[in-house]
Amino acid sequence: MADAPEPLSEELLFAFGGISKGLREWVRSRLGIEPGVTVGRAGLLLGLLERDEPVSMSAFGVAHDLTPRSMTVLVSGLEREGLIQRSSHPHDRRITLLSLTAAGRAMATEQLVPARNEAAALFNDLSERDRAELLRLIREVASHLARRGIETPTPPTS
Repeated sequence: MADAPEPLSEELLFAFGGISKGLREWVRSRLGIEPGVTVGRAGLLLGLLERDEPVSMSAFGVAHDLTPRSMTVLVSGLEREGLIQRSSHPHDRRITLLSLTAAGRAMATEQLVPARNEAAALFNDLSERDRAELLRLIREVASHLARRGIETPTPPTS
C-alpha cells in the first residue's frame, strides 16, 4: 500500500490540477484567433513547425500522449483544411509522415507562434528568480514521475 500523503502534498496535488486547468483555459483564450483552433490543433501545427521536417504520425502521437484515434481526427481535419499533408515514408510505406503545407506554415508562424508567446507571457508576472525556481521545481516533480515510470514532456532549456 502506498504511503499516506502529507496534508501539504494533497494541497499541492489539488493546486497542480487547478493550475493545469487554468493554464489550458488561458492558452485557449489566446488561441481564439481562428475559429476552430484548439490547443490540440495548435500543438500539432506548432510541433510540425518546430521540427521543420516530416514527422511520423504515430511517433508524434506517442510523444504528445495522443491516441491513434485522436491523431487521426486531428490530422484529418487539418488535412481537409489544407494546413498539413500526409505522405508515405520513402523506405517504409507503413509509416505515415506529416508535414505543414504553405498555408499551415503561414498560420503557425503568423498566428500561433504569437499566440503561444502571449500565453507564455503570463509568467512574466513572476520575477525572473521565481520563474527559475518554479521551473526547477517542475523539473524535479517530472524527475520523480520518471523514476516511477511516467515520462513527461521536457520543458525547453533556456
